[in-house]
Amino acid sequence: MLFNGLSPEEFQDFILWSKAMTQVYGPGQAIFQEGQEALDIYVLLRGRVEVDQLSPSGRQTVVAHFSQEHSIFGEVYALLAIPFDYSAWAKEESVILKIPAQAVLRTLGNKSQEKIAKNLVRLLASKAYTLNQKLMVQTAPSLREKILMDLAQRQKNGQVVLDFSREKWAEILAVPRPSLSRELSKMQEDGLISIDRRTISLLNEIL
Repeated sequence: MLFNGLSPEEFQDFILWSKAMTQVYGPGQAIFQEGQEALDIYVLLRGRVEVDQLSPSGRQTVVAHFSQEHSIFGEVYALLAIPFDYSAWAKEESVILKIPAQAVLRTLGNKSQEKIAKNLVRLLASKAYTLNQKLMVQTAPSLREKILMDLAQRQKNGQVVLDFSREKWAEILAVPRPSLSRELSKMQEDGLISIDRRTISLLNEIL
């Protein structure tokens, strides 16, 4: 988390010094849109956010979704000062802390600012790893391998409980929903997985 290790006093000191602002977004409201200049780092305080991209053909692909408190997003574009390639939307009423990127870039001044800088480096490293994992899924040679790799990354004790619809899952994998449903049925018939509503169990042969 971006604010790990900060005392309440240090947190307040950073908020005042950086001129960070809290903003409430209603369901369906854009937090930022593709092509918009990136000026702020966004921290989710409450709610749920979805990040998507629109292809030239008009197809919408879900890139990420955030629901965990203190999730950070938009930071890479803001730190590099380049326009967003994606759009972010509030899926329900959401409270977002907006931190000016320039404030983070000049953080070396006191203890609270140095802690923020170190936490940000850790977060960026963790996100780079996660993106690499997603890239492995996206470049898998077959739909079945995409599904198996995605399930393997999500599984806990051999099970995956999907907290989104199958349609959203198809968007994440960048495949048509009917193709995903057909392949899941075939995988269940082949004894690779078992499906009980939103719970998918990976059988021992593929763990």
